[in-house]
Amino acid sequence: MYFWTALYIEDNLEEVRDQSIRISEETGVKCPLKFLPLHVSLKISFQIEKERQNECMAMLKEYFSTIGPFSLDVEGYEHENRVIWIRFKENQRLQEIHKHLDDMIETFFGVKPNELDSVFIYHCTLFMDEDDKLDVAMPLISKIPLPSKILAREFLIGASEDGLPGTYSILSHSHLGPEVDVKEQWDKFKES
Repeated sequence: MYFWTALYIEDNLEEVRDQSIRISEETGVKCPLKFLPLHVSLKISFQIEKERQNECMAMLKEYFSTIGPFSLDVEGYEHENRVIWIRFKENQRLQEIHKHLDDMIETFFGVKPNELDSVFIYHCTLFMDEDDKLDVAMPLISKIPLPSKILAREFLIGASEDGLPGTYSILSHSHLGPEVDVKEQWDKFKES
């Protein structure tokens, strides 16, 4: 079983998602947004035994409950080796999360970081296809304005049996930070 985790950012970029799917339908370029929401991957997907799926999900959820929402700076659209993505500026928070995920997954599941983890680029994939098809899509998507900054408030955990693009499904979609019982918080506020 291959696991993957990411920041959910679709609520920040709905226009980009809608236009990416439209461009895909008009040009035939492959668009993973037909299967997954807009997201910023936090590390390369990793393989663990299927029997440990619940343990891995619990560990990831617990970890993300310790991280509050934070902002990401948008660099822009890029066409890199059969992919068009939105690139995000690396920052200390992203580096810490990436490093912690690598360390936790190695410690608890014995999975060494992928060689690409050492040069990880924080991005949101819009299209994956042959470069000649992407050459058609790039000028079209580039017309869609991007904000300079977005807020990451939620995270995703996904899985795939074989780890191939297009085979991942979302197992969990949750808020960053601790789960808060609103009634309990209100009761505490009234008592003070």
